[in-house]
Amino acid sequence: MARLGVPNTFQAHGCGPEITPLLAKVWRVTCPPKVKHFMWQVLTGSISVSANLRRRGIDCDVGCMRCGADVETINHVIFVCPPARQVWALSHVPVGPQHFPTDSIYVNVDHFLGSTNPGSQIEIFPWLMWYIWKVRNACVFENQTERPDDIVRVAQGEASSWLKAQVEDEGEEVISSPVVPTSRLQGRLSPLPLVYCGYRCFVDGSWKETDVFAGARWFCTSSQGSSPFLGATNYRRSLSPLHAEVEAFSWAMRCMIGHNFRDVAFFTDSLDLVKMVSSPRDWPAFATYLDGIKTDREEFSSFSLFHIFRNANTKTDSLARQARLSPHLVLFVNNFPSNWLI
Repeated sequence: MARLGVPNTFQAHGCGPEITPLLAKVWRVTCPPKVKHFMWQVLTGSISVSANLRRRGIDCDVGCMRCGADVETINHVIFVCPPARQVWALSHVPVGPQHFPTDSIYVNVDHFLGSTNPGSQIEIFPWLMWYIWKVRNACVFENQTERPDDIVRVAQGEASSWLKAQVEDEGEEVISSPVVPTSRLQGRLSPLPLVYCGYRCFVDGSWKETDVFAGARWFCTSSQGSSPFLGATNYRRSLSPLHAEVEAFSWAMRCMIGHNFRDVAFFTDSLDLVKMVSSPRDWPAFATYLDGIKTDREEFSSFSLFHIFRNANTKTDSLARQARLSPHLVLFVNNFPSNWLI
C-alpha cells in the first residue's frame, strides 16, 4: 500500500456525550486491562479501520469488506455493521430512548456505562466489543467468518470465566464431584483421592491470540502404578481459549480409546468445559465438538470428568504451552524430545 501524507492530529468525529468523562468511565469497567485499553482506543479513534487508515495516509479501500458499506468507521465495525447488529440483538441489549445502536460511537459506548443507562445490566458488553473486533479482523485478514451466535457464546464464556477467576481461591488443590455419570455440578469441593481404579487423564489446552498454533496435552496415570503416558500436539489456533480446551479434551479421549483405556477419569482446570459436557444443550456454539464427545464416550466402560484448579494441573499446562510455542506442527505420544520433559 502506498504511503500518503499524514494529518497532524486525530480529530473526533460524531456527536454524543462529552468524551473525557466517558474515557474515565472506561477505566472503571470490570473487565481485563487489555479490553479496557481496547475500549479506550475505540473512543479515541485509535483502531485501524479503513477510514482511519485512509485518514493516516494509507492508500486503501475505505469500504467495509463484510457488508459493502461505503465507509468502514469504528462505529460501523463495532455497532452498525449487520453482523455486529446481530450480535447486539442476540445479547438482548435494550434499545433505550436513543434507539441503540446510533450513528455516534460515544452514545453507543455510553449506553452501557453508568448505573442508570439502558445497557448497564449487560455485563459482558466489553467482551462483545472485543470479539466483534477480533472476528472482523479474522474476516479481513484470514477470510474467516463466525456466526453471530457463536460470538455471543464465546463472549459469554470468556466473561464468565474471567469474572469467576477474580474471586476464585486458587490456593487449594481440590476437585469437584464428577459431572458424568451424575451429570450434576456440586459446589462443595473435596480433595483429590489417593486411591482410584482404572486410569486418570489430566488434560489441558494452551491458547494465545498472537500465536499461530494452539497446544494440547494429556498426562495419564494408571492405578496399577505403571509408568505414566504422555501426549502433546498443536493445531491451528481456534477462536478462543475455550475452543482450545474442548479440542484438547476431544483429542485426549481419542488417545485413551487408541490405547484401549476404557475406565478413565478425566481432569481439567476449565470449569466451562465441565459445564459444557454436563449440559451440552446450553452450548449450541460447540455442538459439533460435543456431538463428537458424546460419540466417543460410548467407547468407555467408565467415564467421568472432574474440575481441578490450575495449580493441580501444572504437568499438562507446561507441555501444552511448549506445543503451542513450537514453530512447526508437532505430535508426540509417549515419545518426547528430552528437552520437553525438563
